[in-house]
Amino acid sequence: MGEPDLVLVPALVGLPATDAHELAIASRVVAVDPDPDTPPTVSGTVTDQDPKAGLRVPAGAPVTIWVEPDDDGGGNMPRVEPDKPLDGAGANA
Repeated sequence: MGEPDLVLVPALVGLPATDAHELAIASRVVAVDPDPDTPPTVSGTVTDQDPKAGLRVPAGAPVTIWVEPDDDGGGNMPRVEPDKPLDGAGANA
């Protein structure tokens, strides 16, 4: 058996989640959520990834992505909802 086929991890941070998944597949890696029990996140913007862009990994390796939700929801980062509504200055009303 020979050496594993190494591929370059693409830069996924800053991309919409759907584009990140497509670029990962095109780069021969798989973008995955931090929680393997959830379906892939396809809404929001990638804010971090592991391993970082530019590293060489075996083809088919997972690249964990963290996704910040867009205004319409989605993402895989927990949303923190205030206990009480906030006024315009960010103080509890």
